[in-house]
Amino acid sequence: MTKKKIILGSRASELALKQTYWVIDRLKEKFPQYEYEVVKIKTIGDKILDKTLDKIGGKGLFVKEIEAALLNGHIDLAVHSMKDVPTEMVDDLIIGAITDREDTRDILISKNGLSLDKLPTGARIGTSSLRRAAQLLYYRPDFVIEPIRGNIKTRMEKIETMNLDGVILAAAGIMRMGWKSEISEFISEEVCVPAVGQGALGIQIRKNDLFVESVVKTLNNPNVELAVKAERSFMRTLNGGCHVPIGAYTTLKEDKIFMTTVIAAPDGKKLIKLEDCCEKNQCEALGIKMAKLSLEKGGEEILKNIEVGD
Repeated sequence: MTKKKIILGSRASELALKQTYWVIDRLKEKFPQYEYEVVKIKTIGDKILDKTLDKIGGKGLFVKEIEAALLNGHIDLAVHSMKDVPTEMVDDLIIGAITDREDTRDILISKNGLSLDKLPTGARIGTSSLRRAAQLLYYRPDFVIEPIRGNIKTRMEKIETMNLDGVILAAAGIMRMGWKSEISEFISEEVCVPAVGQGALGIQIRKNDLFVESVVKTLNNPNVELAVKAERSFMRTLNGGCHVPIGAYTTLKEDKIFMTTVIAAPDGKKLIKLEDCCEKNQCEALGIKMAKLSLEKGGEEILKNIEVGD
């Protein structure tokens, strides 16, 4: 008798595939009776590497083609980094599970293993993220930010090929690749508030696919789901994407959820950081509240100026 096959869609990068096979390993533990196949899909964000993400425009740069494959039935589920998933979900698709979360922080990989504080005046730092760039410039206005694109390994190699003093990446990707020894410094959330959903994997499925939903929901981590919902409600209220320097970081302690949020001007000269907490069941209301307060405290002006700049 032929085994039932579950087809997973993934970006073709080494990290994306590592994440997808991690999900398969978890599913095999729970459902060894099924076969699993991976389909590699190139997204527009993977194809255009000579422009920064904010210049490509739009949202969902790393998920649109994968979502199309889900909608037309070519794949049964997709594994995404939650920070890449737009807060407004495509009709007929849902996030069926949010898995255990890796380290949410950003990290520095530098020449000679120097920390941010020890880097020389005028140090050249590579990053593809406006959020990281803005917060780094707020912390160290002397830094020179150099835009870099490509997969993790390519960006790490830019230290040599572009003669950079360091690059900033997400800890989660480096840890999943097993490259912890390359890290010069885990950057405190006090210095750089992480991206919304950073470190969390989301499994996207079709809305009415009850079989796949029953399978993937076994990988859902309820606390991570609440944390990511809070962060995404902040971003959704601001209507922000990868071209906006905003971040949100959430922790859960007992029955409370604590969140730190940031909106920053791209040049780092203005930064609005807020902290608040609430009961766990009010997680999305907390994100909305903090977004509205951030706008009132100057965030609206920052976001308008970014739109004018675009």
